[in-house]
Amino acid sequence: MVKKSVPSEHARRRFLDAGLTVLGERGHAGLKLAQVCAAAGATTGSFYHAFGSWADFKTALIAHWRHEQSRRLIDGALAVDDPRARVDFLVNVGLTLNRETESAIRVWSTHDAEVLTHLEEVDRERARVIADTSAELIDDPQTAELYAQVAMYLLIGYQMGTVDSIDALRFGFATMLDQVLGPAD
Repeated sequence: MVKKSVPSEHARRRFLDAGLTVLGERGHAGLKLAQVCAAAGATTGSFYHAFGSWADFKTALIAHWRHEQSRRLIDGALAVDDPRARVDFLVNVGLTLNRETESAIRVWSTHDAEVLTHLEEVDRERARVIADTSAELIDDPQTAELYAQVAMYLLIGYQMGTVDSIDALRFGFATMLDQVLGPAD
């Protein structure tokens, strides 16, 4: 009996990172095996060694995005003890997320129930950490929930908008924080 080798985590990650790159550059409709393999610098044979099927890859890709662009970042924020410093960390996260990939995933979610489920959960997780951090600063959970929603609307609007202005997003976050915390010293 010949034992099939198990793909390394590095090999799988190479394809997943390439998938996020292709997704950001070409959108979900352009997410094709040939483009992912080209971006990974690998063959389709090595792709199918790493993933049993395109469906397996898609599931792993959205989980990879969720971990790398949400869960890992939220964990980083939660490691910051001071809530004001945590807010600064979260603002930086919002300003540095890959706009094109985030937008492509939002569009993809309108065509794929699995992607939509992950996106809804990510949005809830992101809003939760913003609301909880805001509540620590203003001691008003209801208002903190509203601020979290406004922050999410700013982020999602930036990601999905046709005008790419990181300065406008930065201004929106700063204006909201001035309202929440008062002007920065």
